[in-house]
Amino acid sequence: MKLKTLATASAAMLVSISLLTASGLMLGTSYMNREGARLFHLVREVRSTTELEVNLLLHERESARAALTRSPEHARARDAARREIERWLADLRDNPATAENAAHFEAAERRIADYFTAHARADGQASSPAAAYTATHAEVDAAYAALERLLATKLAEAQRARARVNEVNRRSDVMSLGAASMLLVGVGVALWQAGKRVYCPLLALRTAIDRYGAGSRDARAVQDGLDELREIAVAFNEMAAALAEQRQKQLGILASVAHDLRNPLAALKLTVDRLRPDRPLPPEERLRAMLARVGQEVARCDRMLTDLMDFARLEGEELELRYEVRDARELAREVVELYRPTATAHELNLSLPEEPVPLRCDPLRIERVLNNLVANAIKYSPGGGAVLVSVTCADAEIAIAVSDGGVGIAAEDQGRLFQRYGRAPSSSGVAPGAGLGLWAARHIAEAHGGRIDVASAPGSGSTFTLRLPSTPPSAS
Repeated sequence: MKLKTLATASAAMLVSISLLTASGLMLGTSYMNREGARLFHLVREVRSTTELEVNLLLHERESARAALTRSPEHARARDAARREIERWLADLRDNPATAENAAHFEAAERRIADYFTAHARADGQASSPAAAYTATHAEVDAAYAALERLLATKLAEAQRARARVNEVNRRSDVMSLGAASMLLVGVGVALWQAGKRVYCPLLALRTAIDRYGAGSRDARAVQDGLDELREIAVAFNEMAAALAEQRQKQLGILASVAHDLRNPLAALKLTVDRLRPDRPLPPEERLRAMLARVGQEVARCDRMLTDLMDFARLEGEELELRYEVRDARELAREVVELYRPTATAHELNLSLPEEPVPLRCDPLRIERVLNNLVANAIKYSPGGGAVLVSVTCADAEIAIAVSDGGVGIAAEDQGRLFQRYGRAPSSSGVAPGAGLGLWAARHIAEAHGGRIDVASAPGSGSTFTLRLPSTPPSAS
């Protein structure tokens, strides 16, 4: 799983829970608003019905007083009560009602109308107060009973609305608690996944890095967690393995250098033993030969140390070139003359043009390249034979080729020759070496804007060609 996938899934889960919770709360709030509005209307209707009952009784009382006392004040109070009754009836008529409420309201309105009709008939007959009360008593009781039924209906409806609001409120509480629980579970799952796939692998990776930094070269990171962390762990393990391999190869270089230094040092030790103060000096001719051998071995040690220094500079990318104009023929001739005295089993030949071949280069570095090519030609021709060094020039390119008749190199192994520590399997058992000479030679050639080509076949010898521009781009 990738980090983006984990973050997206966690965010989607939390957003979904939040949206569901918000939607549920919005629906619940909307429903409660509707029920609240309905309760408000029911309260108004209950009040209107109650006012109707009060004013109906007030009208009946003031009518009786007006009949007994013939007082205009009671007559006005009676008329005011009737107007209030009509006003509250109009208020109930305008408010929305259910079918049951509408039926009870129509019945109450008819009973009130019958009551007023009975009152008007009693007043028209100019009967006594007792007769008027008797004529209207039944009608007022019927109207009051109808209003009571209407009031009971509205109160029952209000109770049902209140129960619905309480139920919605209860469900909202349950949903809120459920949403909070789901949110906590979601956050817990997200944190658990983050700890399992991010924190623990990061902690393990840091532990591996700390162990490696403390000197535990076998420390490796656990490839666990998110894809990105697994890739980092793989990269760290590959880096640690590459460093371990490089360290082993560097130890191999030291062992190879120690092995290569042993022969020159043994020759020097033998010469020193023969020239001890307590022994007579050998004849002059032999002494000169011994000193010449000492000079050759010292030069050999110097070349090995110079190769190591070049390797260190190339590793640190600090190779500095000092350009001069030299004759490529002279460079080739000097290298051949350097190896001719020691390569007695080989025939070193030169093929040079008659005209000078000017080459702008760092002569010391180019000599190192040619030394390496000639030394390899001699070293990997253990049976002796001819080694040819030729110089050609064409199209502003100078080619210095070194050919031998040695063991040769298979085509599939030629690519690794110029790699660091690279050696062909066919030549590994022929002569010792660290596999750095051609790698350094290639870097020096490329620093001059050139290259080294190889043509070889097993058992048919090899030809290494150093190709350089007469004027390197970096020196123009």
